[in-house]
Amino acid sequence: MLASAYVGAKATGLTLPSFPDPSLFFVAVVALDVYCRFASPSLVSRAAPIFVYSMIYLVATSLAGAFASYATQRLAMPLQDELFLSLDRWLGVDWLAFVHYIDDRPVLAEWLRKAYASMAIQIIAPVFLLAALERIDELRVYLLSYVIALTATIVIAALLPASSAVTLVDNSMFHELRFAGRTPLDHLARLREAGPLSFANSGIGGLLSFPSFHAVVGALTPLSLRSVRPVFYVLCLVDAALMVGTVTDGGHYVVDPIGGIAVAYLSYRMAQRIESRRRRSIPCIGDTIGYRAERLMIENAHPSPLCCARER
Repeated sequence: MLASAYVGAKATGLTLPSFPDPSLFFVAVVALDVYCRFASPSLVSRAAPIFVYSMIYLVATSLAGAFASYATQRLAMPLQDELFLSLDRWLGVDWLAFVHYIDDRPVLAEWLRKAYASMAIQIIAPVFLLAALERIDELRVYLLSYVIALTATIVIAALLPASSAVTLVDNSMFHELRFAGRTPLDHLARLREAGPLSFANSGIGGLLSFPSFHAVVGALTPLSLRSVRPVFYVLCLVDAALMVGTVTDGGHYVVDPIGGIAVAYLSYRMAQRIESRRRRSIPCIGDTIGYRAERLMIENAHPSPLCCARER
């Protein structure tokens, strides 16, 4: 994603905002790593590095994805709003009537707004819980499925861009709904213009329409935490509301969260297969310290009679 963002930005003269100096962050990571390597064994010393490295992975992936989403929108493919609107009609959904129904129910609209705003927490939740529970294999699958889903979403959105359903209506028609998560249309319009473009003094945000990445997260998080039953059941309730919130707060077409659910499921299944093949390729007693450590983690969680026999 970072490579595509760099090439796209160079080819189209796109300048994006710079990021803060990360040197202090890296110093803190190294200090934590040194402490955990020499500290006495405990849940904190084992789980903290896993959590920190996973967060680095998520942050790096998300930043690269933000750059890539902007760079690929410079392709300026034809907007597909008519296509998505016709798909909603094919599903039997009247988008305008649906959002007015929610707008007339303030309590429901507020609940959907809060569920929609939980996306950032839900991205981090699997990392925190799976690291604390030391379920390394499940955490690997989650991280890999996240990057697969994000990449797929960026590619599809670049080929099938849309200005979102909110552009079809006047926001003043609504009392409760503000569509705070909608695509920044001024950014989208500027990105689609030919010639050099600088966003150096602007913030960047999501530009994706189909599939909805909020819906991707809303499906991927409970999938990754389905083994943690109490959390899974709560997530099912919250994410059902989040799916609806993608329409009422994100300004998405109804087909967008459906596409997001499909992308999340396929990405998770692909990540499971990749991780399963990777695990089979690790020998019982590895040739490196890293392999030995990883094998010990796996065997402690799921003892293998064959490996135990070999070690004896």
